[in-house]
Amino acid sequence: MLELTISMGIVAVMTAIAVPVVKSSLNAYRLSSAVSSVTGAVQTTRYRAISTGYPFQVVFTAATSRYQILSDPTDTGAFANVGNPIVFSAVPNMLNQNTTITFRPGGALASPQALANGNTPMTLTYSNAIPELITVSPYGRINVTP
Repeated sequence: MLELTISMGIVAVMTAIAVPVVKSSLNAYRLSSAVSSVTGAVQTTRYRAISTGYPFQVVFTAATSRYQILSDPTDTGAFANVGNPIVFSAVPNMLNQNTTITFRPGGALASPQALANGNTPMTLTYSNAIPELITVSPYGRINVTP
């Protein structure tokens, strides 16, 4: 009986140690997955603008962690939805701000959130994981820094 009690105590201590580590790893994986989804959406939208020859937009909504692709086949500034909004994370408010990126057919981008150097920053945060900064250059080059 004493051996069983000691074994159960060891199992309880090991479980108490493992739970925070597992939780931290899951948070990091969720953040990494959201970063992959966001960067993939930006790259895909840029490629669509280049291949079709007319402007495309990707609009990220912070409150719902969704993005919507829009197109402007007539190049008049009247964008229309392409499909339905897509969830990039099941966690709301992971993105720091709503962000709109417009790609021209040559691959150049414009964004109201762009900085003076033309780069468009997006920060994703989740729980205790290290925040990820996604920077999109004026020609669609993506850089992710923890």
